[in-house]
Amino acid sequence: MTECKSASQMKKPSKKHHYLPQFYLKGFTNSQNTFFVYDKRKDNIFLTNPSGAFFENNLNAVLFPGGDSSDLLEEGYTAIENQCWGSLNKIRESNEKTPIKVSDAMNLFLFLLFLHWRLPSNVEVVEKLSEKAFEEIGEFDWLKLLNKSGEKAPKEVREIIRQSQAFKKAFKHIIPFVPFFKDDWVARLVNWRFFYTKDNKSWNIVGDSPIISMGDSDNDPVNCLKEFVFPVSGKILLVSLNKPPNRVLPPAFSIEFNAAMMERSQRFVACKSLEFLEALVKYYKVYAYFGKTDTIIPEMFKMLDPI
Repeated sequence: MTECKSASQMKKPSKKHHYLPQFYLKGFTNSQNTFFVYDKRKDNIFLTNPSGAFFENNLNAVLFPGGDSSDLLEEGYTAIENQCWGSLNKIRESNEKTPIKVSDAMNLFLFLLFLHWRLPSNVEVVEKLSEKAFEEIGEFDWLKLLNKSGEKAPKEVREIIRQSQAFKKAFKHIIPFVPFFKDDWVARLVNWRFFYTKDNKSWNIVGDSPIISMGDSDNDPVNCLKEFVFPVSGKILLVSLNKPPNRVLPPAFSIEFNAAMMERSQRFVACKSLEFLEALVKYYKVYAYFGKTDTIIPEMFKMLDPI
């Protein structure tokens, strides 16, 4: 008789979990699908490809009480990404004369929400927010835990689930849906503006915290991702502001944006050009030398003010 194998025996869980998806990172690589990565902590630059950067081992792995490990959350991210990649690709191939379809903007918004909450910089924030689950108040009043009779589960049951590490990690898949329940999220897309490099070359770098905001609402499940700047690719920037820029951005904005990306990143930034990355590092270090790195992001947003 053939022995039946469990799902865990049939499929070995993945280990390398990218918090910046490889498909997204390809928008910042050269013709050899490589880029140069600057490590702020070690102050060095190395050459790699999307497979070898912006990941953590077992970042989305879940350990069950019996000892089995699952990468179900990683598979969930893959499903969301597969839904969004077509739209992201259309936007990456667009130019300043290409109208962006609402459906593509909606898919990009969904991708950004999942991206924001999966970043390593938000791990502790997610764990804190998971404590609000199943209370049926506040941002998560739509998230209910009921028994078979439709009654609210006992407090002790809710607490056991909330305190489990598996649920704390799984909550990264729940928070992105809050704006769809609690906000007029479609209205946000009206304030989106896409800006393209004038020479059609890749001047935008990417970092491990690529959604740059003023930081006031980053931990707010409802109001995050209302005002931010995001590199769609090395050639395209998405700017979302309550008062969108009404002019062409000056050439100097590219330098200021890249310095802001370097400031917001916890550790890694990547660029297809070694020479350009080295120049940006030197520029950033001038701010660091004079203790002015905290002024970089406000200065960038100041350049986006309408005339």
